Amino acid sequence: MKITQVFPGSSNLKILKWSNYIIDGYDSEMIFTSTHIGTHMDAPIHFNPSGESIEKISLKKTVILDNAKVLKIIKDDDENIDVNEIKEYNIKKNDTILIYTGWSSNRFKDKYFKKNPGLSKLAAEYLIDMEINLVGIDSPNIDPAIDTKFNSHKIFSAKNIPIIENLINLDKINKDDFIFIALPLKLNNCSGSPVRAIALIN
Repeated sequence: MKITQVFPGSSNLKILKWSNYIIDGYDSEMIFTSTHIGTHMDAPIHFNPSGESIEKISLKKTVILDNAKVLKIIKDDDENIDVNEIKEYNIKKNDTILIYTGWSSNRFKDKYFKKNPGLSKLAAEYLIDMEINLVGIDSPNIDPAIDTKFNSHKIFSAKNIPIIENLINLDKINKDDFIFIALPLKLNNCSGSPVRAIALIN
């Protein structure tokens, strides 16, 4: 059975039965999980103590009616996404950038968290210079796994730019004319939240 994977060191998702319809007259469950599980949003406070926490992120950043772009940059184990590969795309101010590397196809393999590709420091700095709205990627980490300093996380967090990780199906978006929605839970003072990310293709 396929289960939701968690970042190494985090607790596995646990869903506990809390009440029973036959006994209590209603059903309910308890959830124990990291706020950074599955497809999720990193709030800037994740790597910046003075950054926004998840409940403070504006809906203007998470409901994108236009200006969303998918960058298709296929990568293998431990590879950086180079700044020159990013520059091939016509990125403008306030764009929402979603990066398809093909890595999501490895999400049930052991190497998913250990070998993932991610943005180079220069690529992250370039996106900051372009004043983007939000960045997302189809890997568990916006940084390549070999970057133990989490440079890209820190670069985006310093500018209050949210990050979405563990996206899937970006390869099915084959045009720029789409609506992107990724709504986090309003968890007070938290560094992240699971999201249900959807693209509406016109």
